[in-house]
Amino acid sequence: MSRHLFLILLTATVACAEDIEPRSFFPVALDQEFPDAENTFHEVMDLILENYYTTEITEEALFYSAIAGMLRHVSPPENKLLGKLWKPADYDKVRNSLKGVQVSTGVKSTFSQQDGSLTVTGILPGSPAEGVLLPYDRILRINDEPLKGKLVSDIDSMMNGEVDTEVKLTIVRDVQVFDVVIKLKEFKTANLSVAVLPNEIGFVEIHKITAGITDELKNELDALQAKNVKKLILDLRDNTGGVFMESLRLAELFLANKSVLLRLQQRQASTKLGEAGEEEVKRYVSSNETPYDFEIVLLVNKNTASSCEIIAAALRDHKAATIVGAGTYGKSVIEKTYTLDNNYRCKFITGAMYTPRGVAWQSKGVLPDFSAPQDGSTYKAVAKLTPNQRLSKDVPLITAYKLLK
Repeated sequence: MSRHLFLILLTATVACAEDIEPRSFFPVALDQEFPDAENTFHEVMDLILENYYTTEITEEALFYSAIAGMLRHVSPPENKLLGKLWKPADYDKVRNSLKGVQVSTGVKSTFSQQDGSLTVTGILPGSPAEGVLLPYDRILRINDEPLKGKLVSDIDSMMNGEVDTEVKLTIVRDVQVFDVVIKLKEFKTANLSVAVLPNEIGFVEIHKITAGITDELKNELDALQAKNVKKLILDLRDNTGGVFMESLRLAELFLANKSVLLRLQQRQASTKLGEAGEEEVKRYVSSNETPYDFEIVLLVNKNTASSCEIIAAALRDHKAATIVGAGTYGKSVIEKTYTLDNNYRCKFITGAMYTPRGVAWQSKGVLPDFSAPQDGSTYKAVAKLTPNQRLSKDVPLITAYKLLK
């Protein structure tokens, strides 16, 4: 067994911490009295059902909107849609995304409202469109329906569906016009890319923190070490996060045994339904006896969020990486998803996160050691280039490279 293989068997340990005062990041309590709340709720509901101007309003709709309102109330002011209520079919897409798989055609495209066409900008590896469509193909119709006047959300629905759904596309390629039929299937999304830059500097891009990404990264890091790579650029730009525990495992790859990875404010589990548990702060601690010893520069931007901010904060606090780019998104809370009796899913905040040193990054983000701002459109453009091409155009990457060179 190699010195790093044991790492996949380790999990972050949890212990109580008492150096953080539990608090709310934003107000959720009422600043006024509201007597007889439950009866008043039903009173208002009855008044609406009896007096609303159209009979289309239903009790079901009011209950649904009331739940949605509760979820908005317990979400941050800057992201009122963080709390969610999902239909079973919609949640399947979310779950697949966290697993690193999706069911789709695998086509990346831009939509022209003017002529009602999609231009293919890329094909996801392993997707049903691979080997069928090419970049710059134009899609004029989906299932024989013209696209002009459609909303992007409508087109997205037409291009996706259940496994084995057939999607007919009318394609223009050069001077040819032809139809293709693509059968949807589940395929793995590539969320990790690795290259070696000049001067034996490793370049690793992580696009989403999905289940199993740490094991994939570990294999790639072992391969880089075998090539005598000792310096690493870890790119988390535009990575909005993903699986909470996976981010801890990923940070643990680089942090030695007993290093605090994260502090988390939560409620203790209650033994009775509907009864609130006491607030407590836990700390997650590395169990890794043999962390990697790369010299690391971490790239972040304003879209680096949530689970990725856990990694950035942990590596920064332990001086295991130098951070380059722009301040991160600023999401220092975690949510939990519950399955309801009607098979809908409900998600809301259940924890507040703090860095190993006990600092929250809610709203303000994790700040870089070296500022290298870059607008979103520029990043998306340079991200399509090869790693070596980017060394002359991608300012944050150039900055990271020069720090390691």
